[in-house]
Amino acid sequence: MHNIKTNFGRIYRICKEFFEGEVNTKGNFQFYPKATAMADLEIVALACTMEALGIDSENLLWSKLKKDYPTLFNRLICRTRFNRRRRRLQPYIVKIQDAVSKRLENQSQAMVIDSIPVPVVKMARERTYKAFRKSFDTAPAKGYSAVNRGWFIGYKLHVVIFDNGVVQQSGVTKGNIHDINYLKGLRNLPSGKLLLGDRAYRSNSLQMDLFDNFKVKLRVPFRINQHEYKKHPKKYKSKRQMVETFFAQMCDQLNLKRNYAKSFDGLVTRLTSKLSAMSILHWINYLNGRKLAQIKHALSF
Repeated sequence: MHNIKTNFGRIYRICKEFFEGEVNTKGNFQFYPKATAMADLEIVALACTMEALGIDSENLLWSKLKKDYPTLFNRLICRTRFNRRRRRLQPYIVKIQDAVSKRLENQSQAMVIDSIPVPVVKMARERTYKAFRKSFDTAPAKGYSAVNRGWFIGYKLHVVIFDNGVVQQSGVTKGNIHDINYLKGLRNLPSGKLLLGDRAYRSNSLQMDLFDNFKVKLRVPFRINQHEYKKHPKKYKSKRQMVETFFAQMCDQLNLKRNYAKSFDGLVTRLTSKLSAMSILHWINYLNGRKLAQIKHALSF
């Protein structure tokens, strides 16, 4: 495992740069009547550090911090308080993705949109599970994964990434929501770029809306039985492969499919932290002159 102290310090400095002007002298995003044991910026940086290092267990992280790094923080808060504050700071964690995408969007010519299922309940417990059912609006739903050719209970993680692998924006929907519904709600797309997707995103009306609103051209493969069928250019297929690489890295190195959240807010916070950690790794590669998508060794030196 990488050195937590060294990598936390590196990620903390990056977060401090991104949030310059938004935090006060104590590293907090807002005023607290009483002095906090850990600053907001430390919470955000620690959340991204644990995800970047592939640590998906807070018990493991806390035991290592107490045993191996007792002087890393002046006062280490308890794990439950860390979780509460991390959920509250989730809007700021998202801003890390925005900061990196704005800095690196000129390094790409196209964007890719896709989704991946995030199961939270085993199919065998379809009728008996109780987690995530606090509200109907945020409860998981049964959906079908065409890639895995099977059903799942949970949510979908939708991402728009540049063709260099950098996250442009993301969102979470129920598992039974069609991908095209997320496409309808896209905001703040950089103008003048291509947007590539699979056949699930085919819609002539949405193509017109995206071009009228953002000057973005949506390119989706034709269905074989579609009128005026045209073969999808190979150059688009190669660019679309980047999103498959992105999801593979999220699953293998950032443990996307392994989560221990017990609520929708907790799940969204964990997913947001993973995506922001990925953005930080891309930024570190950019600073070191490496290929952005090679995140495996981003923290190795």
